[in-house]
Amino acid sequence: MPITPNDVIIVGAGIVGCLTGYLLAKEGARVTIIEKDSVASHASGFAFGEMGALEGTGIPDPLLDFSLWSNRKHKSLSEELNEVSGIDSQFRIGNRLTLSFDESSAERAKNNLEWQSQIPDFETFWVDSKQARDIEPRVNPETLGGVLVKGAGSTEPYRYTLSAAQAGEKLGVQMILRNVTGLISKNGICSGVKFDGGELISGSVVLAMGPWANVASEWCGLDIPITPLKGQILRLNLPGDELNCSLHYGGSYVGSKPDGLVWAGTTEEEAGFNEQITPWGRNKVMEDLLKMAPSLNVSELVHQTACLRPLSSDGLPIIGKVPGWDNLYLGTGAGRKGILWSTGMCYGLKDIVLDRDQEVPGVSFLDPARFSES
Repeated sequence: MPITPNDVIIVGAGIVGCLTGYLLAKEGARVTIIEKDSVASHASGFAFGEMGALEGTGIPDPLLDFSLWSNRKHKSLSEELNEVSGIDSQFRIGNRLTLSFDESSAERAKNNLEWQSQIPDFETFWVDSKQARDIEPRVNPETLGGVLVKGAGSTEPYRYTLSAAQAGEKLGVQMILRNVTGLISKNGICSGVKFDGGELISGSVVLAMGPWANVASEWCGLDIPITPLKGQILRLNLPGDELNCSLHYGGSYVGSKPDGLVWAGTTEEEAGFNEQITPWGRNKVMEDLLKMAPSLNVSELVHQTACLRPLSSDGLPIIGKVPGWDNLYLGTGAGRKGILWSTGMCYGLKDIVLDRDQEVPGVSFLDPARFSES
């Protein structure tokens, strides 16, 4: 038997699903989130949570404005969610130092500084090897230097996602633990979802399924080009003081967290849906960690985790209405920037679902229709 109709059903209770649900509920929508496991049980609950708004795929073109908007929104949103939910996401501002160990990477970094240093949101500049070690004495003296970004945000992703989920529930968002198996539809209109043991009726459906979004390709007739990108992270106990800033090198990082541990990551593995930790993953993360800061070899391994990030075929998020449908929407594909870009993705989705003027810059570049164009 169908359950009571909803305005919006959201499939997936990661950060995109939970935050979109909260934002729609704030606008008066009746929202139900359906999740097959539990809130933040995958990448949203295991990510590092630091926000590198000035680097990565799509930056500076075409997503610099989108990335900066997303970054700016986090501070006020964290305060709002804390007040509504009672859960502190531990948002904070700090510094990040990206190290170079060869002339070619140093040259690339300095070239990027030509535009990065013009962004008023941050203080961004080159430091030489001595200056890098003055900032953080444990930096490898073999470094040629690096780019220091002052004013980088970070949050605790598990707490952030829980705060969004709890804030949504305070506004009436319902949470159901079921495995969605398909859509209820006719003539391009989606009227709900099917799940193990029943179905749920709604006015609109948002697919926020992370790396599992490709499963919905058969449901909606669009090839959703999402693949899982596996990443492994080490949580370490480091004797002495916490790191003065996060350190980055070649896609890897190490940084101190509010819980007193040091987190180091990450791998980028094409491993299907295998979420198991591996000795190879541990060794790869440790190799890069010791490249950045050799003295951290005294760290004690406390915990090793693995998660799957949703990576689109062009490396950009996918946000918008599914082509050929009146009321079916998609939000996924942020890869390693899911926490940073979650604000832009979810506020963008909110405006699209409610058919309102878009407040988030750059969302037009993220339309799912780009994958259906010949």
